[in-house]
Amino acid sequence: MKIKDIVPVALGKQQADVLLKNGKIVNVYSGKVEEANIALFRKRIAGVGDYTEGKEIIDLKGLYVVPGFIDGHLHIESSMTSPREFARAVLSKGTTTIIADPHEITNVLGLRGLQYMIESTEGIPLNVYIAIPSAVPSTSLETSGDRLGPEDMVSFIDKYPRRIIALGEVMNYPGVLNRDNELITKIEILRHEYKKIDGHAPGLTGKELNAYIDGFIRSDHESTTAEEAYEKVSRGMQVLIREGTAAKNLEALVKAVDSSNCRFFSFCTDDREPADIIREGHIDFLIKKAIRLGLDPITAIRMATINTATHYNLRSMGAIAPGYKADMVVIDDLKNLNIKMVIKDSRVVAENEQMVAPLTGLHEDLPEVLGKVNLPDFSGADFKIPAGSRKIRVIGMRLGDLYTDSLVMDARIEEGSAVADPEGDLVKVLVFDRHQGKHISKAFAKGFGIKRGALATTIGHDAHNLCVMGVDDKDMFIATKRVQELNGGIVSVIDRKIEAELALPIAGLMSDKLLDRVVKELEEIKKAIHRMGSRGDILMIFHFIQLAVIPELKLTDRGLVNVAEQRFVELFV
Repeated sequence: MKIKDIVPVALGKQQADVLLKNGKIVNVYSGKVEEANIALFRKRIAGVGDYTEGKEIIDLKGLYVVPGFIDGHLHIESSMTSPREFARAVLSKGTTTIIADPHEITNVLGLRGLQYMIESTEGIPLNVYIAIPSAVPSTSLETSGDRLGPEDMVSFIDKYPRRIIALGEVMNYPGVLNRDNELITKIEILRHEYKKIDGHAPGLTGKELNAYIDGFIRSDHESTTAEEAYEKVSRGMQVLIREGTAAKNLEALVKAVDSSNCRFFSFCTDDREPADIIREGHIDFLIKKAIRLGLDPITAIRMATINTATHYNLRSMGAIAPGYKADMVVIDDLKNLNIKMVIKDSRVVAENEQMVAPLTGLHEDLPEVLGKVNLPDFSGADFKIPAGSRKIRVIGMRLGDLYTDSLVMDARIEEGSAVADPEGDLVKVLVFDRHQGKHISKAFAKGFGIKRGALATTIGHDAHNLCVMGVDDKDMFIATKRVQELNGGIVSVIDRKIEAELALPIAGLMSDKLLDRVVKELEEIKKAIHRMGSRGDILMIFHFIQLAVIPELKLTDRGLVNVAEQRFVELFV
């Protein structure tokens, strides 16, 4: 769009393409609600005021209009849907812009995965900005599918200078503190391109936090307490308050927000399952919950819009103002926030939380299958764990939290092997290297509540090796074999019978099916998990049992990891 083309519309000398009239506009700059009309020209807002003419006129009938919502940090892959189907889900909920870090698929497929995420979102009616992954692999303690080095980043930034907006979350904070040469080089490349550097520093405080921020890392989404969030804001960080499927931090962190610091808080979902998006919402859900917890509605809307846009230097997003992108959400009021209409690039794309516009992009020949599951040769005997002693280290799982505990418990020994103990809530866990087909690691976990059967998946942050847990070796074998046959997915087995499955042919992370189908099959998986004995929503935390950058004890394909010390530890004490 040329400036000389939009000026006559702003002056009222030329008819608007679309006129939104009789709306109550939430002004994120003034903090006030103003009654006015909005003149749209092409994909921009030409002006706000007493405009009366438009080629198309939409009467809002006194409804509120807010800027399109922005998710400050997420992984599309965690929705288990393709990028197009993910866009369909969140657009209907008012999210018009996302900052996506595709380090999940990039850890599996390298540049091929990153290219797929960019091409599959090119030209669709959702602003998808990419934080190029910093952690491929995330640590040296796991087998990843590929490596993304500084030289790869240079070529991608040159190729997609507008799409790549940041360096993806720097999870290897010990690497920053220890001045790891390759990691520091990645940071230097992005900061000299004036891109943001996203953070990931759970529990970091004091001088170590200062040193981490010295690496030009200006955001963090891992705070779990108000005190931690307040310290990070005080040291110059943008704190992204996260409310995902497994990690739910909003209730704790909103206590840190006040009138003097609210501009430095934003919202993000990080990892959110599709059923949660459909039933509860996306960023709209976080706004509503924050308001219920006592946050001023306009402050909450600012955190979902202009705050995030300002942090990421999205100069034409996050507000309803002249020259800004015509991305808006029409809601009933500032308490219930029920979405009546979503406008993207001056076009109505959703009404009453249902898409009404086609979702197409520039690339329509995207593959339905991407990547291959390459496991080591295995048999039933590989699921046995020969006893080394009576004491074992156990991964203590926490519902609603990605942190784990490092426990020491008595092993249950049968015929010389350590076995699961369903009565003691102790399950066996195995991780198979699915990239090079070399390693199998074994451990135990407590907290899942599983009493029978087995559950296998190729989702395992961040290397996404195949992980299976259960109380019966034969069920574990069947589940693992079926996931291999599906070329990636999630499978539940009880008493030698496959109870439910979800195929994930796109890198073993995403389905090629429509959103509703994915939600339905995922529901069957969760029902099967319930029949296995678990009473909690454990699937997402199971998917994080491999993540060796969130304390305290994790299991990669190469062994048990003490996260704080970034070293392997023995299963038997």
